[in-house]
Amino acid sequence: MGSLTLSFSDGTLIVEGPATVTVINGQCEVLGCPVSGSLSVERFRALPILARGSCTLTVNGGSIRYVNGSTIPGDWDGINLEGIALIIGEIDSGKTTLTTYLLNKHVTNGLSTCVVDADIGQSSIGPPGVIGLSCVGLPTPTLEDLHMMSGYFVGCNSPSQCPGRFISGVSAMVREAFSRTPGLVLIDMPGWVGDGGVELIRNVADAVGADYVISIGTDVRLRSGVKVINVSRPKYVRARSKDERRLLRNQALRRYLGDKLINMNVELGRIMGNSVIECIINNCGHYVIDDVPEVARQGGVVKIPSRLFSNIFVGLSRRGFLAGFGIIKEFNLKEGVANAVVTTDYFDEVVMGKLRVDPGRIEEVEPFPLL
Repeated sequence: MGSLTLSFSDGTLIVEGPATVTVINGQCEVLGCPVSGSLSVERFRALPILARGSCTLTVNGGSIRYVNGSTIPGDWDGINLEGIALIIGEIDSGKTTLTTYLLNKHVTNGLSTCVVDADIGQSSIGPPGVIGLSCVGLPTPTLEDLHMMSGYFVGCNSPSQCPGRFISGVSAMVREAFSRTPGLVLIDMPGWVGDGGVELIRNVADAVGADYVISIGTDVRLRSGVKVINVSRPKYVRARSKDERRLLRNQALRRYLGDKLINMNVELGRIMGNSVIECIINNCGHYVIDDVPEVARQGGVVKIPSRLFSNIFVGLSRRGFLAGFGIIKEFNLKEGVANAVVTTDYFDEVVMGKLRVDPGRIEEVEPFPLL
């Protein structure tokens, strides 16, 4: 679509990116956030722009859809929170939309609010594989606009691949949030609600001392101290394919890795986080690199394809805090270093996970195997 100027009243214009929206006049809001000036809508994302009375705007690019009234379910309006709340639901159920709406509602009412973005496969605050934290006192049209104040590097796209690190990361970010004395902490959880997902929700709720679980269409039983609030799923949430979710992750990688990566060699003794790679680095004998097409077991030794022993996405830690990101391009075991590109050289440790990223295209590639 080209450029289009339109006015509408008491309804919602859903704009799907990539697009730029410029508000000309009127009372326009996105998920409870009043908007003016220009807004960017990323590819594969959509913004519902509600007219409170009348709204006139220009849309460049993307596609649009008009619906009568609000796209926000009526039972969302009655939610009033304080303390810690987990937002749960299936993939593409509207969790991030609900998190954004609740953030805007509560900060508008004067409650300082923090968001812990724990949806590590479809991150809004931080790159994939990272639990991001942002604390705000003003409403926002989209979580992507929030600054990542702090983060915890998990290094996988699903908590099923690393449940221990995931729970540790959520707990760490909640502790960090409360050091800023908010009235409310919202935790946007991953869309894993079956085959172990409910158990993870219970473990996270216990680990952080959750007061509420806000559930979109998921039946979950928790300890008696947690109040479960079941809410409706919004009608106009856009379902994404696996390819679209992968492309969104790549967009986030480029946003946080940027185009000014620094080349440097990192001593192997400063690298940790992936037990298999650590074993190979230290010549433990249980895992070896070989030119095999797939992972192969031979007696008590596991052979890892050499193509996977490169391009490892990493977090950079400084005094226990996430300081930046990087990619280990290759390991030089003979010289005891790894060649990497990093966003900063001001770090103490390098934390690996299982994600791999092509340093030239800044795109995720085949992950390190789960062993």
